[in-house]
Amino acid sequence: ANQFLIQEIYHLAQLRTQATGFLWDVDHIIPLQGKLVSGLHVELNLQVIPATKNRSKGNGYSTIC
Repeated sequence: ANQFLIQEIYHLAQLRTQATGFLWDVDHIIPLQGKLVSGLHVELNLQVIPATKNRSKGNGYSTIC
């Protein structure tokens, strides 16, 4: 995993929160502990999405993009 890129993804979530006035989360595209598959905490498995979308999708596998 590229720790620099992971930090940049989390920073992007903070910047979007500041710019838009609503909360953005870093989401694991493939959940770390899914029912069928488990993903990794790597930059290619992360996406920045609105917190409301992240909380509503639960632990399922569903890409927003």
